[in-house]
Amino acid sequence: MAVDGKTLRGAARATGRTIHPLAVCDHLSGLVLAPLDVGEKTNKITCFQPLLETLADLAGVVVTSDAMHTQREHAGHLLGRGAQYIVIAKEPGWDEPAVERGRS
Repeated sequence: MAVDGKTLRGAARATGRTIHPLAVCDHLSGLVLAPLDVGEKTNKITCFQPLLETLADLAGVVVTSDAMHTQREHAGHLLGRGAQYIVIAKEPGWDEPAVERGRS
C-alpha cells in the first residue's frame, strides 16, 4: 500500500480552501482504499495514523510513503499493527539549492 497526499487542482470548498486528501492506495490495482481530507488546521503528518486506522488489518502489509512520513511515531504505529514499511530518508537541507548550502 502507498500513503500519499495531493492537492486537487481546480477543486475548492465553498470557503475557497483547496481540497487536500491523504489516501492509501493499493500498489497493484491502483485503487484508493481509504481517503481522508486533511483539515484546514492540521497537516498530512497528523493524519497518517487516523487514515491507517480506517483499514481493518495491516498484518503482513508493506506500506510505502514519502519523506514527510519518515517519522518514528509512524514506524511504531505500523509495526504495532503488524505491518512493514519502506520510507524515504533525506539529508537535512536536501531541498535547498547547492549554492545556498555553500557547495558548487
